[in-house]
Amino acid sequence: MPPLVSILIPAYNAEPWIADTLKSVVGQTWINKEIILVDDGSKDATLALARQFESSTVRVVQQENGGPAAARNHAYRL
Repeated sequence: MPPLVSILIPAYNAEPWIADTLKSVVGQTWINKEIILVDDGSKDATLALARQFESSTVRVVQQENGGPAAARNHAYRL
């Protein structure tokens, strides 16, 4: 099995492009991957759209708005 690749996506009010982003990363051909999206307290439909992609390889979590660095660090810890 090839090494695990973690794709970390911090998101805040990303409704216009989050579905395309997730379609792109899910479609990558690397076999052993995990996708972790951290919604940083979005006020739009980012979280709802992202949840539609949840699967064994796509994890979606939410946190209070803390800024991009906090969202990246949360994803990294996961």
